[in-house]
Amino acid sequence: MARGVDITWAGGEHTFLLTIDLLRALEDKSDAGPAWVLARLGSGQWRVDDVIQPIRLGLEGGGLDKDTARKLVKRHVEDRPLTESVLTAQAILMAALYGGEDDADQGESSAAAA
Repeated sequence: MARGVDITWAGGEHTFLLTIDLLRALEDKSDAGPAWVLARLGSGQWRVDDVIQPIRLGLEGGGLDKDTARKLVKRHVEDRPLTESVLTAQAILMAALYGGEDDADQGESSAAAA
């Protein structure tokens, strides 16, 4: 099961989660797979939607309704210098693609049980 990542952002702690369906939506918006978007973010060759969409979609996956997520992203991403949000977008994508420490432990336990 996919897990979200809790990040202190926009004046509070928010859960960001990119499910498979939301990763597909990211692909559509960014015209690239999630690993490619992450690579662009890391290389400084990102596009506008590479920064905005992981944050907005991650908020929705974390439980916020679309309207609230859009308003937060407008205020804290779109209305600010985009470079301020690159690390947040990277963290959200990394959690979706690689998981966290808890995910690694769970994978090892599942493999040992098998």
